[in-house]
Amino acid sequence: MSEEAKVLIRMSGQEIENEIPVNILVRVLDGMQQIVYLLATAREKRSVGQRFRVPAEMQQLYSLRASIPQPGSYAVPVMLPSDPSSLDVMRNLESFLSCLSDFNFNYIQDIIPDSKLRNRALRETRRFLPKADETWQLAFSRDGSAKELTLTHKSIDAINTWLTQDIPEDAVMTLTGELIRIDFDKHLVVLRYPPTHQEIECIYREELEDSMIENRRQMIQVTGQFTLNDEGHPIKLTDVTRIEFLDLSPINIREISREDRKLRLKMHLVLTPEMDEESKQLLVVEEPQIGLHVFAYTRDELIHEINDQIFMMWDEYASADSDELELDARQLRESLLEKLEEVSSAATKG
Repeated sequence: MSEEAKVLIRMSGQEIENEIPVNILVRVLDGMQQIVYLLATAREKRSVGQRFRVPAEMQQLYSLRASIPQPGSYAVPVMLPSDPSSLDVMRNLESFLSCLSDFNFNYIQDIIPDSKLRNRALRETRRFLPKADETWQLAFSRDGSAKELTLTHKSIDAINTWLTQDIPEDAVMTLTGELIRIDFDKHLVVLRYPPTHQEIECIYREELEDSMIENRRQMIQVTGQFTLNDEGHPIKLTDVTRIEFLDLSPINIREISREDRKLRLKMHLVLTPEMDEESKQLLVVEEPQIGLHVFAYTRDELIHEINDQIFMMWDEYASADSDELELDARQLRESLLEKLEEVSSAATKG
């Protein structure tokens, strides 16, 4: 029996057991479809214009088909129409996701030699992977392969690092401001920067074109290489690698992990980010009951800071001898012990 161009996509986590939020399912399946189109384009060595468009014949040949979900976490078998090239694309999809799972990005250049296609594939993958505050994870296995790949939000951090590797770390910043206009011919986004009320031009990379935000008067975040004026304020961003809506939706913390350690919230901790009053550039969250006060420029950075600070307080106070702590510290220790517990990784599903 010949090998089929078929894979199993499995999503698992605390709130996924035989059912899944529709928005996550659509996000993952649509993202996988886009990666398949990009891999097929690379395989056929097609030229890519400024904006990526999938020809009708390619859509017909490489459109994924989803069959009946399997019981368990939430597993969806997907396949391509029977064709020799389809099997090659599925193998490349497995190799591509394996690189992300193992954080081995150098091999991706062999899978997708064209840098424009490669960066598009990485950005598309970043969109459908679990976010830093989402508790599900994505698994992938190809029909006929014994290996199951697992992808979590940590792959997003690795993608971000890879996409900005050519820019010195101290030259990259994220600005938050109101979207004023987009000039597609000049690859230009203009936003109003709250601290100075000035308009700032942000020149984005060409491969961002397909995912550009088209709604006006929205608060957005732009990440790129900055130029400052004499007063230390940014006046221009170039080599922009990321443009996103500002996300101030609640952050739901259920558990946090660090290497082989895990802290679990006895009741979910819901934190609502706000922008700082002075600069309107920092996302801030506070939870006085456990002494949490955290700020960062992006949502992902904020979630990492929340996790780091909770672990720090747990080690500093909850794990300490109460007799050696001052009154305020003892009260914080009691609050932490009331709300959290440390568990072994094996005790947590998924």
